[in-house]
Amino acid sequence: MQDTLYTFFDLGQFARLPLTGSHHSGLVALSYCVALLASYTAILTLERVQLHTRKASRYSWLLVSSIIAGIGVWSMHFIGMLAFELNLPMNHGVGLTLLSIIPAIVGSFFALKGQVAAPSVRQTLFGGTVLGAGIGLMHYTGMAAMILPASLRYDPLWFLFSVVVAVSLGIIALLTYRRYRHAENMTLSNRRTVQIIVAAIMALAISGMHYTAMIAANFYPTGESEALFTGHSSWLAYGVGIGAAFSACMAIVATRIDHRLQQQQKLAQMSAKQLYEVISAIDDGLLLFDERNRVLLANEAFARLTGDNLDKIKAQKLDIEHYLEHANELLEYIQSTLDSGKAWHGKVKVKKRSGISFPVRLSISEVRYQDQKERHFVATVTDITAEVEASERIRNLAYNDALTGLANRRSLLDHLHQELTHSEKNDETGALILCDIDKFKILNNTLGSDMGDLLLKRVAERLQNSTKSNSFLARLSANEFAIVLTGISSGNLANVKQQLLTRIYQLQEQLQQPYQLNSYTHLCSFSAGASLFEDSQLNAETLMTQAGLALSHSKRKGIGEVSLFHQELADAVTKRVKLEEQLRHAIKQQEFELYLQPQVNSVEKITGAEALIRWPQKNGSFISPADFIPLAEETGLIIPLGYWITERACSILQQWQQDPVKSTLQLSINVSAKQFQQPDFVEQVKGLIKAYAVKKHQLKLELTESLLMDDISDITNKIQQLKEVGVEFALDDFGTGYSSLSYLMQIPFDTLKIDVSFVRNMLDSEEKAQIVHTIIQLGESLKLSIVAEGVETQQQFDYLSSLGCSNFQGYLFSKPLPEAEFSKSDNSSI
Repeated sequence: MQDTLYTFFDLGQFARLPLTGSHHSGLVALSYCVALLASYTAILTLERVQLHTRKASRYSWLLVSSIIAGIGVWSMHFIGMLAFELNLPMNHGVGLTLLSIIPAIVGSFFALKGQVAAPSVRQTLFGGTVLGAGIGLMHYTGMAAMILPASLRYDPLWFLFSVVVAVSLGIIALLTYRRYRHAENMTLSNRRTVQIIVAAIMALAISGMHYTAMIAANFYPTGESEALFTGHSSWLAYGVGIGAAFSACMAIVATRIDHRLQQQQKLAQMSAKQLYEVISAIDDGLLLFDERNRVLLANEAFARLTGDNLDKIKAQKLDIEHYLEHANELLEYIQSTLDSGKAWHGKVKVKKRSGISFPVRLSISEVRYQDQKERHFVATVTDITAEVEASERIRNLAYNDALTGLANRRSLLDHLHQELTHSEKNDETGALILCDIDKFKILNNTLGSDMGDLLLKRVAERLQNSTKSNSFLARLSANEFAIVLTGISSGNLANVKQQLLTRIYQLQEQLQQPYQLNSYTHLCSFSAGASLFEDSQLNAETLMTQAGLALSHSKRKGIGEVSLFHQELADAVTKRVKLEEQLRHAIKQQEFELYLQPQVNSVEKITGAEALIRWPQKNGSFISPADFIPLAEETGLIIPLGYWITERACSILQQWQQDPVKSTLQLSINVSAKQFQQPDFVEQVKGLIKAYAVKKHQLKLELTESLLMDDISDITNKIQQLKEVGVEFALDDFGTGYSSLSYLMQIPFDTLKIDVSFVRNMLDSEEKAQIVHTIIQLGESLKLSIVAEGVETQQQFDYLSSLGCSNFQGYLFSKPLPEAEFSKSDNSSI
């Protein structure tokens, strides 16, 4: 055993000192560069192993990586040996030198093999150890191939240190490689940097082991050498280096070629199964069919849409005609589009296996193959049932009433356009009937909108049951319905109108039957208006307008009335529009005048006057208040007009204060309900009283009973505020409206005015005479003054006086006088 150790280690058995050698620095650097290039190439080739799935390909690239790494280790060692300079002739045995490459390749193979999968730390440590061992065995085998006149022995400590260096650096290199392999989201530049670092550590392991082992080597001459070392041939070292570099570069080129081939192979070798998996992932139905319309391929989505079995579709080669409605005509049209070089897109109906059709969006494109005459076609099928249903719901909301389900105004107009065109071509006529539920608002206000909605539904149902199937029904507004009657034979116009009226009365009778609204039985009446087709010049909008005018006319006449359109109704509207325009201009230009009608006491002495508005025209005539006052009420113009009257009345009272006789007179003006309801009405009146310095009890405001249907507390509050500044109040036309003792007790009126309708006929009607008597007695009991309007005869005056009436107004005493004329009178008596 000791003899064996003496043949390998330097244990002090030589008496002479070992020779001292040196290294060629250029070749040392070259050796490291060769090791670095070989290590880097081995890492690149090792990545090819990881990307291949076939076992043969994986082992082939693993072997290439091992050979490249082994050659790199061997080349580094050989160049390092050539870089060693010793003052002795040196040579290398060819066989043993070549044999030394095997441990490097084997060590690299087992070390790299462990890195192909996801190695554990333990496996990596083992691989690093094997790599270091392979490098060490290669080196010492190569050193044994040296031929020189000297004995080679190794220092035990340096020998052990060289092995430790090889194993340690090998382990560090593999651990670094393992760490970078598990890094995610690493950029290409970062990956290359890590690869170079790992290669540098592996090259350091190879070089470090070699040059540490060279330090461990001691050379003892065996005798006097006849020849001295003259240096190695540099061309041999550089040749080995270039050869190793060339091998590494070829390996790198091979990795790039393999990468490109692998990518092309993946694309070229995509199987039909893989392609079908891609197609199956598409949500839309997909079909591939040939020129004879035979289905060649379908995906799962198409099978779900049609209810077919996918295997059945593949096996039976079904035709596309099986799935399309009107397939022959449609396919001819599609084919002509495809022949023009364009894709075809459209919405069609597709049939399920059960026979049910559903809407789809179909797109068909032509597929042409290189070097083949056969053509295929690919179709995508998208179910748009939900889209169509949503569109239908939107259209239903746009054309139908949501509450009753009947058509709405827009749908009615479209229908009228069609029917008017049809009636013109077929010499027939028809009519549009509009009917309105009378006093519908009262039902809503008393029983609630839910009950009102229920009544509207019941009316719609009764209309559907009461009209013919060819009649068209619509709901136009809250409580207004429309019925279109068609197929009426043209003939004598009077007969046609009579037939229409008869039909309306029949419909009205059916609609006015009691309605059961949950537990409540409701009775209601219907007003109606109608217009014949021929009255409209075959224009739907005109027909709607005419029927609306007829309905408005019916409602003005009273509840439950029926009217047919005639030209006078349209003329009245035209006149009303013109009158409204004139009224607006007149208010702006203050073209009105106040006429004053005196009020007298029982001895016919003037106590005051009522201001009455007049609208004079340039030709000397007047527009009647009966025409423009209602219009002003409807349009809201009564607000500025009422303000003008109040301001003018205050101005007159200011003038009267300059006349000792008139300064005691009282002036009454009428105030409309709309004017009184304005939020700033009290402030306006107070402002005018202050501006014109009106004395207390001179201004009297006359209110009608219709105002008292509103908020009593608000009315009372306003009256109280104005009474504080001296304004008095009269209840005008008492007895004609909603006369009630309750509001007379609550509202602080000063005067009751007996309406002219009672005064005019009281001498001929015992009933009206009794009403007049009662009003006078009521006023006395409530300590209210009484004014009788419309006194025209002495008999009326005498009778009213006998009943105790204290104040009178009428033509018996004076007609309304212009303001200037009234001011000129002495006002003592009439």
